[in-house]
Amino acid sequence: MRALVALVSAANAQPSPGRRRALGCVFSGAALLLAGAGLPPAWAQSRSWQTEPIRQQAKALLQRWQGGELHKLDDEALLALFRELPTEVLVTAMQQGAGQHEGFEIRMQRQERIDGDWQDKPFLNHIRLRRQPQQVYMAWLPGGPKSGQEILFDARKRTDAMYGHLGGVLGFVSKWIPLDGSIAKQNSNHTVLNLGPDFVAEVLGREVGRQIAAGRSNRADRVEVLQVAGQRTVALTWAPGAADPAAYAARTRVCLNLRQPWALQIESWAASGEIRERILYERVEPKAFTDQDFDPKNPAYRF
Repeated sequence: MRALVALVSAANAQPSPGRRRALGCVFSGAALLLAGAGLPPAWAQSRSWQTEPIRQQAKALLQRWQGGELHKLDDEALLALFRELPTEVLVTAMQQGAGQHEGFEIRMQRQERIDGDWQDKPFLNHIRLRRQPQQVYMAWLPGGPKSGQEILFDARKRTDAMYGHLGGVLGFVSKWIPLDGSIAKQNSNHTVLNLGPDFVAEVLGREVGRQIAAGRSNRADRVEVLQVAGQRTVALTWAPGAADPAAYAARTRVCLNLRQPWALQIESWAASGEIRERILYERVEPKAFTDQDFDPKNPAYRF
């Protein structure tokens, strides 16, 4: 516990421009498509505000996170830590944590408001992603909409499109689909490259830079302990309302996984109170893959 107090004290000793309440955190529209433009992923990027002291504080936080110390903290100590922790340190620790692994296997529940319609029943997705080369496999699982659908993205073959097929009786026809085309947008407001655990860190990092440049605080408006999918989490909510038109949502809540250094769930709402998005990372497992895991001829797939 002393180490955590020291971490917070050190973090607060660093300058943080404009600690005022105005805040516009979260997924800006540009951030939603950033991965499709050939930009380096979050773990590979360096920003001007990521000074050496910030990196060292993030490293200390990450060591305690991965060592199980955050999970062992009681609610009071957990709230005290995250209420004082600069967002710059949190984002950098999340980037560092995700950047330690070459790939991830993910099970995700995903609900979004697409073309104005809210999905009452979440998509259930199985995802495999690999950093180098950049590759993604994604399947829609039984129990959720569009069961049987599959897509593959392989940057070695094409960077502007993914290879996929529908579920059901039309599942025998596979074809190339533009990353930002109409078919892709019927499934999500995100591209298939916005699926990894470092995506939230990337978006928050871009927002941190925007708020610092504007001289505004990037701290969460609310920090609380919540139960999500049977797990205790620390939830950070940013609520700029309608005051910041560049923000993705009027209110966004990021619930952190206390056992792994990334988000467990993300939710966002419009100014009207209408929910826009809820993404639950049921399971995120660091994993090394082979080329066969991203080959449409893999006998486990239906391309």
